[in-house]
Amino acid sequence: MSHLLIKPLALTCFALGSLQAHADSVEFTGYAHGETNTHFSASAPNAPVSGNTGAGGFATTLNGGPTFTSYCVDLYEYLGFGSSYTNYRQVPGAAHAFANVHANTDIGRLFSAGHALTNGTDQAAFQIAIWEIAYETTGSYDVATGSAQFSGAATALATTWLNALPATNTFNVMVLESVATHSMEGHQDVVYATPPVPEPTTYALMAAGLLGVGFVAHRRAPKR
Repeated sequence: MSHLLIKPLALTCFALGSLQAHADSVEFTGYAHGETNTHFSASAPNAPVSGNTGAGGFATTLNGGPTFTSYCVDLYEYLGFGSSYTNYRQVPGAAHAFANVHANTDIGRLFSAGHALTNGTDQAAFQIAIWEIAYETTGSYDVATGSAQFSGAATALATTWLNALPATNTFNVMVLESVATHSMEGHQDVVYATPPVPEPTTYALMAAGLLGVGFVAHRRAPKR
């Protein structure tokens, strides 16, 4: 099994060690909701590569926590299912060396759309859209042309989603970067995203609002 994608500035990843001093334990147990066979090719400024792979999100656990879905952002490496890897570190998407300088924001916009990803076609379309965003450097997203190209049953849906990216990114994009030796199983970087956590002041305002509601309700309570 092979899944690929590159970063022209791959060495930049190794300079980010100070962002997370300890290694994270990551396990990929399989595809989250199926996959669809997809042909891919990348060209300059990416290193030329092409092939076929199963496109779909990975069922992932981080440091023994709950399972979530991550997506490949490294077309040039591969990983294996069912093994635990301790050669990962977690970094914000903005700190990752994507080929496309807009990738962090646009991947966040893709997650923000809230697409239902319940079958192999949906999962493949989402994965293709992430690959297109991560590797396309021409300034526009078209899975059939440009520096990153894809073909297969899920590309039409991927195109629809890429053409309808929300105006605003409401998610925090995170990347699990592998620091393994090149071409070693488990080297592949993956991306996931989480909804933003409300600021402490937001919680304080919410609490104050609830207290206010309680105070009004108390004042309005009928006398006995």
